[in-house]
Amino acid sequence: MILAITGTPGTGKTSVCKALGLDFVDLNKVIEDKNFYTGIDTERGSIIADLDKLSEYLRHAERTFLLIESHLAHLLSPDVAIVLRTNPALLTERLTQRGFPARKIKENVEAETLDVILTEAVDLCKVVYEVDTSDKSIEEVASIVREIIDAEIEGESAKKKTLRDRYMSGSVNWSCFVDSVFGFND
Repeated sequence: MILAITGTPGTGKTSVCKALGLDFVDLNKVIEDKNFYTGIDTERGSIIADLDKLSEYLRHAERTFLLIESHLAHLLSPDVAIVLRTNPALLTERLTQRGFPARKIKENVEAETLDVILTEAVDLCKVVYEVDTSDKSIEEVASIVREIIDAEIEGESAKKKTLRDRYMSGSVNWSCFVDSVFGFND
């Protein structure tokens, strides 16, 4: 089983994975370390991941359970995707603190507001959970994620159903931020 922790940059993916205390694959690190990219997007200041090479690399991982983490993780069609979400205003603060350029902050906040990663995950993954990290500590989010992982691995159908209902895709709605994020005025 491949389980992905995904979400817009700044939603807490890496911090949560570290707090879980489980082995996980940081896909961004693998992409850079193994040169699994096809070029550089100079306009965005980022590398262009080679998802085919990355997918092949993961297929050769000899594990019954593989936890992967990245804003790209859902694009590899994992069995389960957990999409971490964050209030766009808070996300703006986090990305600013990380020193992201204004253009990159705007792009990521727009993506979060419009559910871009969630929509892609729903299209590509069999099971999708959506967890709002905005008002939770890293430990609280890690506890929720651990509960989801345990339920998915153990296969207890009643527990899975409860969690799938509680964290179903579409449960987080940032549409109230559309006007402020996109600069619409009345």
